[in-house]
Amino acid sequence: MLALEATLPNITAHTLIAGLIAQADDAPGLALAVVRDGRLVAQHCVGLANLEHRVPIRPDTGFHIVSMSKTFDAAAVLTLAATGALSLDDDIRRHLPELPAAISKTGAVKICNLLSMTSGLRDTLEIERLRGRWGVDRSSVGDLLAIAYRQSEVSAPVGTEYMYANINFVLLREIIRRVTGMPTDEYRRRVLYEPLGMTATCERAHDGIVLAGLAAPYVPDGTAWVRATDLLGIAGDPLVTNLEDLTRWILAIRDGRLGGTATTPLMAERTRLNDGNCVYYGLGLAHRRYRGLQVLCHSGSQPGYKAHIAYLPERDLGVAVLSNREDAAPAALACSVIEACLGDDFPASHPEHGAAERLASTNLPRDPFPAIEGTYVDAETGEWLTLALRNGVLHAETLGDPLFLYHAGNGVFRDGEDYRATLPAELSFEFAAGPETTICRANLGGRRSRLIKQPPRTLDGQALRAFAGRYESEEIASRHEVSLGADGLVIQYGIGFETGRSFAMTSIAPDIFLVQPTAPGIAYRHVFGFERNAGGRIIAATVTMDRLRGVRLERIA
Repeated sequence: MLALEATLPNITAHTLIAGLIAQADDAPGLALAVVRDGRLVAQHCVGLANLEHRVPIRPDTGFHIVSMSKTFDAAAVLTLAATGALSLDDDIRRHLPELPAAISKTGAVKICNLLSMTSGLRDTLEIERLRGRWGVDRSSVGDLLAIAYRQSEVSAPVGTEYMYANINFVLLREIIRRVTGMPTDEYRRRVLYEPLGMTATCERAHDGIVLAGLAAPYVPDGTAWVRATDLLGIAGDPLVTNLEDLTRWILAIRDGRLGGTATTPLMAERTRLNDGNCVYYGLGLAHRRYRGLQVLCHSGSQPGYKAHIAYLPERDLGVAVLSNREDAAPAALACSVIEACLGDDFPASHPEHGAAERLASTNLPRDPFPAIEGTYVDAETGEWLTLALRNGVLHAETLGDPLFLYHAGNGVFRDGEDYRATLPAELSFEFAAGPETTICRANLGGRRSRLIKQPPRTLDGQALRAFAGRYESEEIASRHEVSLGADGLVIQYGIGFETGRSFAMTSIAPDIFLVQPTAPGIAYRHVFGFERNAGGRIIAATVTMDRLRGVRLERIA
């Protein structure tokens, strides 16, 4: 078992971590570890793994790590590639012939496209949520594969953009199973867990699997904590681990090799799109920068489970965070730990320092920046974002995660190596007179769109009533009911499903509405763009979200 070794230079482990965490001992909590120069130098656990039985979180407490599972899957695929059992350039239909040929109409989807999130495939996890399914059960993994095998459309042409989608790794795990002839977790155990001494890491694909020592997930409901139930994501990313095993995994990333396979250099190399531009994701690892330093990292998030790992090769520093509370911000906490560990040992200052002064000293002929605040919509793609300036920092809410951007000159804002953002982003603005007063051109991790600022919109009951009706997609077996409620339009997901829910629809542009499903632990955003016929009648809706694009729903008469 790993033991806590002494302290970091000039600062005790207790001072380092306890001073960064504002956390009650009688609430859900977290576990955190720091690795420096190949040694575990700090470890801290706070809060309860189980509120009902008041079980404290310890270094051996298990947590779902959700999307962080992808780092293990990627390493497993690379070991198979090293032995020649598969090639990263293999057409995935060679291993999964059930996939329709239509997914390759813009080119073969290769294993490397799955690993790098550049396949453009529709995310079946998001399709399930769109269908009104939020929870996980024994059939969920099989259902995700079955939906994938039915998809003849894609969200984007292969290799043209980075689009994070869980289906990529659901398919990779199935490829591992077929190539090795054994359950995927058994193969991971042989090549990853056992060689690294990771005794607590395993797969848990649904709630029917009971694991001793597993922390329960909690989400806030008013002033109380309640157990999360909307855990569909663990069907797509099923691994459970603890702080001790995760520390060993950081050390494996640091070493760079698993057996005879050089894994980390391949996982961390930034992916190049068809147009030559690089994105921040490699093969199962994110490649970020913070204050001039390279950060290899990955996060995981489900209602009530939050996880993050980060390793800085240039400073030989690693951080692991696991939590069972919905309001945890593990990447931000990891950033604070990195700051505390390194002090002034950064090549650059934090981009937030002097942001207001840089913005004020812009050389543009007039000061247009107050005009950029507001809501923006790309009517063609369904992309949506809202912008607000605070102390020189441009805060952006998107269909995915929030962004923090800084003025880089000439009306261009970039993420500025702000580690809190989950993807690099760049926004530029055009200011003109007329109906398109402010135009935002956005590049979000390689995904480009042109968004127009929208004025506040208020529609009367007669205008809203035109959208009411039932909308269905035979391809994804989806049913939605739009109706006029007391406060505006309401949409029901999953008609006929036990888990169906109703959510408010907010008008954000002509014939375009934003839906923000609200329930404890749910934070998904969907844009519904409605289509009219020549006579002006609504005949269909197209749905866009962060990981799924262009799903058409026909209005049923």
